[in-house]
Amino acid sequence: MEMVSHEDADQMWNCLASTIREVGKEALGVAVGTSRGHRSDRESWWLTDEVQSKVELKQLRFKELISCREGTPTDSTRVAERYKEVKREAKKAVACAKEKAYEELYKKLDSKEGANDIYKIAKARE
Repeated sequence: MEMVSHEDADQMWNCLASTIREVGKEALGVAVGTSRGHRSDRESWWLTDEVQSKVELKQLRFKELISCREGTPTDSTRVAERYKEVKREAKKAVACAKEKAYEELYKKLDSKEGANDIYKIAKARE
């Protein structure tokens, strides 16, 4: 029986792992973007405290709505209306915060100091 050195085994393992990854990419493709369930992957650099509090309130109202489904129809309607109102407010707050943050980013990128940031963003997206 032939003995295999530690380095040879590592090299063989790395070769096998890279081959498996390549075949997996060819067969399954590569996922682009993020799933909605992973909060850590979301863009959050534009979030402000006000937006976060409105989103948290919306989530709280949604939990109330889910738990109130078994109650009387009047209570369910009232809770649903409160949720819809908070949802609209949160959506507006998110849109305004994103718009403001992107305007500031574009102004920064148009300046002389922001020229290097364009390359950093392009590299990060690559």
